[in-house]
Amino acid sequence: MGEGARLLVVCTGNVARSPMLAAMLETLSEDLARGWSVRSAGTLAGEGDRVSPRTLVAMASLPEVDGSLLTLHRSHRLGAADVAWADAILTAEADHVRHLRRAFPDAAPTTVSVGQLIAEAPEGEPLSAQVALVAAREPDDRHDVTDPAGGDQSVYDDTAAQLWVIARQLAFGARD
Repeated sequence: MGEGARLLVVCTGNVARSPMLAAMLETLSEDLARGWSVRSAGTLAGEGDRVSPRTLVAMASLPEVDGSLLTLHRSHRLGAADVAWADAILTAEADHVRHLRRAFPDAAPTTVSVGQLIAEAPEGEPLSAQVALVAAREPDDRHDVTDPAGGDQSVYDDTAAQLWVIARQLAFGARD
């Protein structure tokens, strides 16, 4: 996995965290000529829901990211075809990793919490090596990305800022 890697970003409802991170990774991939293909899905998502207005406002606060990508986004429930497509599955929470390991055992070696990946993977290694190293460990809830659902605008803004740090660390910390 390197240039041209297929990254699947997963959260719960696929209307805040995963679409935000997917847009961030798409933007960075384009800016850095990574060639990543990025999709998002939710473990409990309905089909076809739009991102929340708070998500759009939070993304607008990050001028480096093409937030317009989210205006076309529609939520999608995670399925076997998504998992089969992905080279790496980056989740918002450790519980998402646990869910994927139960539902799709073959995906375990490529499924990690993105926060844990950033916290524990050695910088400068290929993304595939980073993912493999962290995927071999137990998921750690301490690295979860805050779920803004039900929160006010400041919670969405904080989540977007947290994801932007993670996205940049992922894009600049892997050698591909």
